[in-house]
Amino acid sequence: MKNWYLFFLTAFLPLVSFGQGEYYSNDSLTSVGINLIDGGDVANAKFCRVKDGDSIFTFTPYEVDEYGFNKGPVYIAKDIQVAGSRKRVFLERLYQGETTLYYYQSENLKTFFVEKDSTLFTEVPKQNKDGLSYSEKLLTLTNDCPNVSEACKLVRYSKNSLSKLIARYNKCELKPFPHFKYGLLVGYEFTKLVPVPDNKSINYFDYDFDGGYTLGIFIDNPILVSNFSFHAEMTFSQHGFSYHYQHDNSDMDLVANIASFKIPLLIRYTAPTNKIRPFVNIGGITTINTKNKCLLYESTIDEHTIEINDTKSVSLIHKVQAGYAAGGGIEYKLDIRHSITFEIRYHHQYGFQDSKSLQMSGINLITGISF
Repeated sequence: MKNWYLFFLTAFLPLVSFGQGEYYSNDSLTSVGINLIDGGDVANAKFCRVKDGDSIFTFTPYEVDEYGFNKGPVYIAKDIQVAGSRKRVFLERLYQGETTLYYYQSENLKTFFVEKDSTLFTEVPKQNKDGLSYSEKLLTLTNDCPNVSEACKLVRYSKNSLSKLIARYNKCELKPFPHFKYGLLVGYEFTKLVPVPDNKSINYFDYDFDGGYTLGIFIDNPILVSNFSFHAEMTFSQHGFSYHYQHDNSDMDLVANIASFKIPLLIRYTAPTNKIRPFVNIGGITTINTKNKCLLYESTIDEHTIEINDTKSVSLIHKVQAGYAAGGGIEYKLDIRHSITFEIRYHHQYGFQDSKSLQMSGINLITGISF
């Protein structure tokens, strides 16, 4: 019975512990629960370093077959060709499956390797000596799955992006591949001034919307190659507001002309459908009012005579305003890189300095085209 117990500890305990802590292994030994030293991509490709008390032990790829950090990268010893010569290094395993992706970095080289069905092991450099790009190389390696052909043309030469591609290839998934976009915006904006309770002297106006066109540019960058993206815009619009209030024989008029640059910084989620993709976004918005003229008129009407008692320029709208924006719409795919978006968005902005200043809110109808 005692022999069976010792056999269990010897044979299975390393397997149970494997993955629960840092480890290294070779043909004859697996050491778990150790303290590995992370020296960065370049150093990790050369050595496996273990700290034991005040001592540091260094192992080469000829001594250790594999080592891994707790909830971190795993490194596999492989023979590769570097500058025309063969050498053994540690490759970082980025994705493991029927097709596995590795990454290697030295002082002057960053490259990836693909291992397919344990029979093919090939480098995927950013560009071959014959001018073949990594996208073209990936198209050749994945030609048995047409579902990822577009993804091969959009993938970036980075760990996250290539890992996402290989994961899609292993499942042969037909999904839109997250990629960087930029483009133009055009729309129509309904904006109104919003009074605050603290400023009762101008609260009697009936504030309504003014419509105007808006034009701008945008970028949309995926976050960690996911369906979430950072979406930033800069748009320009102009508005003219005229409000009137009459009480007995007294008239009040407020006239404002504004030209604004708006900068929304949003987080967008886009559903992973293929042709028509619904999306929602939310975030902050900053407005810079480059033109900001406000006039307040006060007049009296007496026996058919209008007398203007006071005309003054007032600072009711701050030059810089900030607030929030939220909206949603659909993205319609035209081809691999071009798409059209249609969105409805609400925004509300506040003045920075004075709590009695007028706020602004509005609804935007936006059309965008990406390149």
